[in-house]
Amino acid sequence: MSIQKEQLKIFQEIQSQLELRISDLERKVPEYPRIRIPDYSNDLKLARRSIESFLAAGYQKQMAQTMDQIRELVESMPPVVVVKHHHHFAKLTKRVIVAFLVLIALLSLAIWLAYYFYNH
Repeated sequence: MSIQKEQLKIFQEIQSQLELRISDLERKVPEYPRIRIPDYSNDLKLARRSIESFLAAGYQKQMAQTMDQIRELVESMPPVVVVKHHHHFAKLTKRVIVAFLVLIALLSLAIWLAYYFYNH
């Protein structure tokens, strides 16, 4: 029983310390300045009126007609469009490729010579 009483006293002390901390934190809560929130009700009413007038004008039907026209155009296109491919190298491109091949051959020859002379 004495152990339980001691634990109970410890818990009460901890609770009182926590109460003090909480009260300190409550006192330290900052007061934020009051801000002025503008009244946008007239602007929102105007936006609502313009949206309602747009919806009442029937633009959705016009968009549906336009989409039908686009579908007709797409359906009238052939499924495969013939495209001629003509791949060719320009004159300068051929020279650059030949120059790189020559440089690679010279580099391999230099590496082979260095290896040969290193071993002998």
